[in-house]
Formats: sequence, structure tokens, C-alpha cells
Amino acid sequence: MSGLLGPGPAASRSGAAASANDWAKALGQILEKVVLSQAMLNSCRELRLFAGAEEFEPWLEHTTEMLQEWAVPDAEKRRCLIESLSGPALDVIRTLKLIDPGVSVKDCLEALDHTFGSVEGPEDSYCKFLNSRQQIGEKISAYIQRLERLLQRAVMRGAVTAEQMDRTRLAQIVRGAPLTVAMEKSAFRATIPPGRRGKGQFFCYRCGQDGHSAAKCHNEENPSLVYGKLRISWERSGSCQRVRGRGPPRPAGVEDSPRNDRPAGIPTGLIGPRAEVMVKIEGAECKA
Repeated sequence: MSGLLGPGPAASRSGAAASANDWAKALGQILEKVVLSQAMLNSCRELRLFAGAEEFEPWLEHTTEMLQEWAVPDAEKRRCLIESLSGPALDVIRTLKLIDPGVSVKDCLEALDHTFGSVEGPEDSYCKFLNSRQQIGEKISAYIQRLERLLQRAVMRGAVTAEQMDRTRLAQIVRGAPLTVAMEKSAFRATIPPGRRGKGQFFCYRCGQDGHSAAKCHNEENPSLVYGKLRISWERSGSCQRVRGRGPPRPAGVEDSPRNDRPAGIPTGLIGPRAEVMVKIEGAECKA
């Protein structure tokens, strides 16, 4: 009989509650999309415009840093990148998209670098990275930021793989700022417990805190925390080795040289085999 008269009061209340929950869920999804869209719009406006005539290296450094900070899909990053381009720079990406419609942001930046960047091979960029040293009076945060730009350039030119970045970075910090590193090693042990930082997160090279870059940091410098997080990142990368007395990893794609006595720290491939011939000087044979 109750079925003929329609649903009872309890069923009506449960149906209304379910409808309200569905409505709230749908509204939450809409608001999330609106907030994300507005955040992406503001982020896109922060990218500097580039047409091809402007100075390329500063634009590339700023754009790479901004894109790394955005926690959005690669397609959204690519859209913002394309919106910041015009003229010949935009033509390069349009041609690239004709070949591969789903081209990644990394490939787009590499194509722009090959077109507008400096004429520099993998070995040259890697040597610049290896020769970078902390200057007298230079803060450790400033040195690490300068080193990071050189490392990014070496990665883009294929001298270092993405998997080698953490190990290569820490090895060069130990080599390039030995006095600062030695002083901060002991101080770090009391500042952060092991395993605190998760793999894949980025942090500030000025204060050591997660979630922002040094370019936007207003906190005080904390070199010991910065060094410690670099150390943890390196150890968690699975390539943990003692770097004292060793050079960073060799550039990617460079073959081993048959010579085994090359100086430490010089990547394989930069120094070839010895060129020696036998000559006679006043009747005595010798190598030259």
C-alpha cells in the first residue's frame, strides 16, 4: 500500500540529502576549475614576452624557473609558453607542433635554445659548469643560483641527463665552495631530521624552505639547510657516492677515451690520445 502512495518521509529526506551532496560536489568542481583557470591566467601574465630580437638567455632562465614552479599539466604550461611568444620565436614552435602536435614544454624550450641561444656545444657548457667557483665574498645562495643556471644549460644541451642533476649539482658545490660546505656540514645535522624532504620537490636555494624559489624569497639565508637538502636529494637519487676526490658524472653521450690518466674532473672525450713520435736529436732517439 505504501508503495502505491509514493515514497515515505524517510525516503524523501534521504533523496534530498543525496541531491544536496551531488549539488555541493558539482559546485566544488566548478569552483576548482574557475580558481585554477584564474591562477593560470595570472601565471601566464608573469611570463616575459619573447619574439626573437630580445636577449634570449635571461628570458630562458626566467621562463624555465616559472614553468618549473607551476603545479599544472604540461599542456597548460605549453599553452602559456606559446602565448608569451610572437614573431620568429612563435614560428619555431608552430613548425614544431606541425611535426608533433603533442610536443612537450621541454622540447619547445630546446628548440628555441637551438635557434636563438648561444652557439655552444655540450662539452663547452659542461666545462663552464665545472669551472664555476664561489667568488670571494659571494654568498653560498648566490653561488648555487649561478651554478643552477649553468647546470640547466648543460642539461638542455645534452651534457648532463636529468637523472644526473642532483649528483652533479652536489659534487660541484663540494668542489666549488669547499670552505663553506665544510663549515655548514656540522651545523646542518642539528637543523633537519633525515628523510624529511620528499623526492621531486623543489626548494629555495636562499632559505632552504619548500614551495618557492630564491628569486621570490624574502627570508633570511640558511646555507646549512640548503646544503642539507641538497645532500638528501643526492642520496635519495640512488647515485650516492663520496664525491671528495671525484669529478661529477661525465657528459651524456660522450664516449670513453682510451687514455686512463686524464686529470680528475675533466669529462671523458675532451682530451684525446697522446700524439707521440720518435725523433733523433744529435743521434739519440727520444719521444716528442
